[in-house]
Amino acid sequence: MNPKAFKICTSCHASWPTLEEFLSDPEVMLAGYQAHFDDLLGGLFLFSHVHDGCYTTLGIPVGQFVSLSKQPILNKRSEPTQGCPGLCVREGALELCPLKCECNWVREVLQTIKKWPRQAA
Repeated sequence: MNPKAFKICTSCHASWPTLEEFLSDPEVMLAGYQAHFDDLLGGLFLFSHVHDGCYTTLGIPVGQFVSLSKQPILNKRSEPTQGCPGLCVREGALELCPLKCECNWVREVLQTIKKWPRQAA
């Protein structure tokens, strides 16, 4: 095990030294987003490690992905604006939000992760 790795699987102990290697692994699949509205950086991106015999869900604080967004990061979410589609609380909703709100940077990062080039399996 490498304690300085970006992420270590809690089940099979696979290790990814960097964010880029983690996102490039074809056995790591984006599974969802869990919002934390009092601390937007404290929300979690959820990934499935689809390695044979593992299949663990890995939660990683969104704060570890801020380098993937050009959107401003605000400290606290205000009340939802009128017409808010509620994507941040809808299970499995990973698409961009049509509104400009405090959570837009998270939606941008989700798109970057979804489009990240994968290594050959």
